[in-house]
Amino acid sequence: MSPRFFRAKLIAASACFAMVAVTVAVPASATHAPSAFSPTPTEPAQYTIMGDSHVVVMINDMYPGYYSSGNEGTLIQRTFLVYALNGIKLSQVVNGRGVVKAGESSVGTTNVNKWRKAISSGPNTIVVNLGTNDGGPSAKDIDKFMRIAGKDRRVFWIAPFYTSCPACRAIHDYELKAAAKRFPNFTIIKVADLGLNLSSDGLHAFGKANSRAIWERIEEMVLPIAGPQPIPNAA
Repeated sequence: MSPRFFRAKLIAASACFAMVAVTVAVPASATHAPSAFSPTPTEPAQYTIMGDSHVVVMINDMYPGYYSSGNEGTLIQRTFLVYALNGIKLSQVVNGRGVVKAGESSVGTTNVNKWRKAISSGPNTIVVNLGTNDGGPSAKDIDKFMRIAGKDRRVFWIAPFYTSCPACRAIHDYELKAAAKRFPNFTIIKVADLGLNLSSDGLHAFGKANSRAIWERIEEMVLPIAGPQPIPNAA
């Protein structure tokens, strides 16, 4: 059966997915590997996380009561800046068009151009968990994302771990591996080996144990490389 059929299948199965962006400040005193950028002494290291409902679940588990899917730009403990959008796709983000939050008609529409701005003018390290709502990200959309981010930003993309559509996951994995070959600043974060306990929908990894495991893998991959760095000039 065609990849388009399986992408459509996964999109229907994961309509409840959400999009979040999280800016994380790390103490400047932390010890990291040498960086290509020279940090400002008083500026903490920062990185942005952009993802779907997997990241929403992680933030809810780690910071209960701070995240609300109806409030974009929620600041968590003066450290985490969270944007949430149900049903978001990577294709919507890179195309910068307004979308309606699925299941949250009272919230109205959101212009995702601000997401593009966050990618192009925010911290120099971005962690991404997108593409599942697209039925697996396309090469075209990944390339658009990377052009928006620019060559001076490191992009860490979380590999899929869902089991609801094996063919979609195969597309997802293939496109991420291909992107890692095209872009020297593109790194894949693998989490399937963490033994995550998925819910009955085969998509989500609920629970604090799952959330902490994913978060620690992100830190393990990103922090030694990111280091205390200033924000690069906007593209």
